Amino acid sequence: MNKEIGQNQFTGSETLDETKDSELTQQFPVTRFSNGTFSNRLITLARETPYTLFVNDDEILSISTLPTNLEDLFIGFLVSEGVLTDPSEILATRVDRSSRIVSIEVDLPEDRLERIKKKGMLTSGCAGGVVFSVETALQPKRDTRHRPTFSADLILKRMKELDTFKGVYDLTRGTHAAAVASVARTIIILEDIGRHNAIDKIIGYCFLRGIDPSDKILLTTGRITSEATSKASRFRFPIIVSRSSASSTAVNIARKVGLDVVTYARAGRFNFFGHGAINIFPELDQKQNSLD
Repeated sequence: MNKEIGQNQFTGSETLDETKDSELTQQFPVTRFSNGTFSNRLITLARETPYTLFVNDDEILSISTLPTNLEDLFIGFLVSEGVLTDPSEILATRVDRSSRIVSIEVDLPEDRLERIKKKGMLTSGCAGGVVFSVETALQPKRDTRHRPTFSADLILKRMKELDTFKGVYDLTRGTHAAAVASVARTIIILEDIGRHNAIDKIIGYCFLRGIDPSDKILLTTGRITSEATSKASRFRFPIIVSRSSASSTAVNIARKVGLDVVTYARAGRFNFFGHGAINIFPELDQKQNSLD
């Protein structure tokens, strides 16, 4: 489930693919113990569906995912790995739900294709998060001469919009979500079983639609790990925000590449690890850049 957010308020939604609700959740009978007694009830759980990625007919990997925005997910993964750098490199994409296969044809130099033909490694991401090399995501430190400006109030507002999003999580309490936001609005919220999958969906969504990340905020409901900062850095977001914590490795990577990190953004406060990527002020300034 996903939602596009209107210009001035948190309303309005659009289904970006043809996923049926029955493909996203399943009900199970359960025996509940509460206040000293047992009772029978039905609970709703999020579906975890494995899909296999083929690139130019080569099998690359399988990812267990909430089966929404599958093209965004796998394109975002390839962008995060530094394999794709421009949408024109994509020749064709096919999603076969019956066989659970995503096939992508690309026109790329062989050295970039080799990055995903090596054995991957499991990371601290939930639901099978995979990265082939954290180091591949490290970029030269960003140019800080043209830094976007955000207020603390704005960051908290965008995080609240993500926290209160009524998607599959509202039914199951079993998914993560990520969002991309500008000064003007939250652009899109996407969910997945895995926190890193949700970030890849956001990256793929932006990449395929030509959304410039350099003046946007990347938000996540999950912990900020080394993989999360690597993905944000590779796609050139200036800042990543979470309602939870960050690992020391994640912050060290962010420091090296000039990515700002915000943790525990909730209840009117947050921790800011500033590395020179943005200008930040306490109050909302109506004169801020409203680039979208």
